[in-house]
Amino acid sequence: MAAHSASILPLLTPPKPKARDRRDRSDAALVGLYARLSAGQPERRKFRERRATPRVPVELECEEVNGDSRYVRLTTDLSTFGMSTRHGPTPATGSRLALKLFLPDEPMAPLKLNAHVLGSYDTGGGMRLKFLKPSLDAVRRIHKFLTLRPAVAAL
Repeated sequence: MAAHSASILPLLTPPKPKARDRRDRSDAALVGLYARLSAGQPERRKFRERRATPRVPVELECEEVNGDSRYVRLTTDLSTFGMSTRHGPTPATGSRLALKLFLPDEPMAPLKLNAHVLGSYDTGGGMRLKFLKPSLDAVRRIHKFLTLRPAVAAL
């Protein structure tokens, strides 16, 4: 009977220790950071790249379709999942745009992409965009262009 009752008791495990939150949000931490940066000391923290693929500086023609209006822009940088433009009006953050991106591999067959406006590029205008569910063909063409581009530039 004792063996039977031991098998129906719940398995008790000790709670996991809580990890220390290393993000200090106190005013003293901000004052210390400001003092170090003002004195010319470098930033101590290491920042990691959050993008899945890096953005490469490149100028390509991009046609933006927003309702009845069309704008032709030049890209500032491009990755397989987003891009930036430097000039022109900035649509509201969160706007969705239809784009045609002209790659040199097939200039008569632009990539048709839907994008989400993340914000303005800088105070002069432009915008940062994230592609929304790009097709596999679009991702492949952009990736191929970006990986072959440095080899072409070296020639």
